[in-house]
Amino acid sequence: MSFTNVQLVLSSRDATGGVYNNSTFNAKGQNLIQGNVKEIAVAEVNFPYDIPNIQEGFNTFEIYPYPSGDYEAIAITVAPGFYTGTELAAAIQTDIQNQADVSDPQIPIPDVPTCSYSTSNNLFTFTLANPVTPGLGWKFASDYTYFPPEVPGLTVVKNTLGKDILSIMGFLQTQDGISPTVDQANPVTSDQSAPLAFTQYVDICSTQLCAKQRFSDGSTTNLARRNNVICRLFICDNVSLTTPDVEGSRPFIINRQYYNARIMRWTTDSSIGTIDIQLYDDTGQPLRTTWQPRPFQLTFNCYEQDEEGSGISAGEAIVAAMTGETPTKYAAFKEKNVSQAWAQLAHQHPGRANKRI
Repeated sequence: MSFTNVQLVLSSRDATGGVYNNSTFNAKGQNLIQGNVKEIAVAEVNFPYDIPNIQEGFNTFEIYPYPSGDYEAIAITVAPGFYTGTELAAAIQTDIQNQADVSDPQIPIPDVPTCSYSTSNNLFTFTLANPVTPGLGWKFASDYTYFPPEVPGLTVVKNTLGKDILSIMGFLQTQDGISPTVDQANPVTSDQSAPLAFTQYVDICSTQLCAKQRFSDGSTTNLARRNNVICRLFICDNVSLTTPDVEGSRPFIINRQYYNARIMRWTTDSSIGTIDIQLYDDTGQPLRTTWQPRPFQLTFNCYEQDEEGSGISAGEAIVAAMTGETPTKYAAFKEKNVSQAWAQLAHQHPGRANKRI
């Protein structure tokens, strides 16, 4: 890495085109950074997390009687917003009972399941304690998690977006897509600790800043975006303190400093005129939000060369700082350059190499 650098600071408020999750930036006919830029790295991200965990399009599921009888499927809809586990269970429970009251034929309240949430293990549970109708059970249907067979009155539209309200609650797809049955003898509990956040992380990407790379990024999941990632922003408190609510179930501000940031090659050794920024969720889809969030900020370190297209390596800079010697021309940063620099210093100035800078 080059030794000298300047900063490029970006605020999503200053976007000159696009939308929140896919925007472009320029300086109205001027370069954002003027000079011979060799390398770019993300130094810091300040990201107000205003992404509701329950959003339009990811806020509905249906329950249907099993085995089928006189009752029809019931559609459950939760208003978009931020919900803790307890609040989400209460909203679902209220809507189940409201739908039972207005259904045709009307369903007795004891015949519909109840929804609860455990704060100790972060799991949701549906129960059917004392149904009026003997042998009654219910199954679930949703856009992504459960794909039921053809059922009269069921209007589920399948999607491939990688999530829905049930997956956010911790339910996993079954092998055949059919949900478990909740009845008097069998409560149904979510399969894993509920994520509750709409996304576990945000991938911040830029096609332009990564255009000079010789190979693309990788990922352990086929759902996630696999290239042009300049940094991954995890939805969590950076100091990992215990918080009363699961991160992502309330708005908060994420601030990250990247000490081992990705270095992006800028092989044209030229100025930076325009930047594009895309935001993706943990399923590789463009990050969605019900309302317009507060602006986020990015700080880039842009490493430069000297006027002749040369500079000094990090190792040679150490020698120059400690000895006052004129550094040689730029050599790309490598571990061996640092080792050679310390060896040279020890040979020329015994005792100095062990002193702390």
